[in-house]
Amino acid sequence: MNDDEIQLVAAIRPDAPPYDERARHAARRGLAAAAGPRARGRSPRWRGPYAMALAGALAVAVGATAITLSGARNGSPGAVEEVVVTMPEIAAVSASEVLDRAARAAVRTDLAPRDDQFVKVESETMYGSFSGTATNAETGELGGETRYLYRTKRVIWLSADGTRNGVVQIEYLEPRAYPGWPIPEMAYERTGVETLPLVNCGKAPEYMRTDHAALKRLPTDADGMRAHLYTGDRGGNSKDEAAFTAAGDMLRETYMPPAQRAALFKAVGTIPGVDVTKRAEDAAGREGIGVGRVGVNGVREDLIFDAKTYELLGERGIVVDEKAAKSPKGSLVASTAQLSVTVADEAPGANSEDDEANRCG
Repeated sequence: MNDDEIQLVAAIRPDAPPYDERARHAARRGLAAAAGPRARGRSPRWRGPYAMALAGALAVAVGATAITLSGARNGSPGAVEEVVVTMPEIAAVSASEVLDRAARAAVRTDLAPRDDQFVKVESETMYGSFSGTATNAETGELGGETRYLYRTKRVIWLSADGTRNGVVQIEYLEPRAYPGWPIPEMAYERTGVETLPLVNCGKAPEYMRTDHAALKRLPTDADGMRAHLYTGDRGGNSKDEAAFTAAGDMLRETYMPPAQRAALFKAVGTIPGVDVTKRAEDAAGREGIGVGRVGVNGVREDLIFDAKTYELLGERGIVVDEKAAKSPKGSLVASTAQLSVTVADEAPGANSEDDEANRCG
């Protein structure tokens, strides 16, 4: 085992910061066709017909690089930019070993929100927005498939007991070109900041709920949590892929109590195809360890953990099969960072009544 691999399994630092100071990925709702600018309060899903489902472990050559086409930060419609990226490097350490460390870190932190409070999560996200067709604003004619990277900073307030509606505040950041694709004009339709309502989760199927009230009722053992991940029809291309996606849904833009979080990390280590990559970077530029798998769409999804504290920082999606993904190998197609998880007594009012923005926390 080399120095990098030793660091991956180093003992957990006793002064690790509490959960409310850690950072993590991302968004739950998928962008519908032509929906990057229309999705409003919904954060894009990594599954379904209009979003990239990230997943699985693919052994690739350490240090291999690829040339990709990616949008310039100050791009314009049709813009692309050539950049060099690094392929994921598979580490010689098991996912279960890293996730066991993460489980041990999880049980030392707890927010303990009261039923009348809100879980407040701040994050930065970048996801692919996909459209099968696009309409020319001047001619009304339908065009071909479009893709671009939809970027936001988000603050979400979710009812701790799941009985009240929540709120999401979205700051729209400048979009970027999806690697290998020109930026469509629609990518620039959303600007500024919006505050939107979020419906509570009371009527959602229990196995699909990811609000704090539901998460604290989940099993606290790895076997029970694994059974939960494989419960119900979650969609996706395989049960293993759906289970990994479900695990991410329970971690992003919500708060999972320590006992359940520890059980979840241990359960994820048992999902086939999950392995570890070195030097994974989140949307805030923080480097950590990636634990993930590759989906049938050719994109590897990683949960990113701090290499010393084993706390979750965020998520990322990297293309490893350019034919399946329709994007150059090595391209970054999703990236998030969880910037804070805290408790708030109140949530701000919404300035929009657009029901399309609502989503169950």
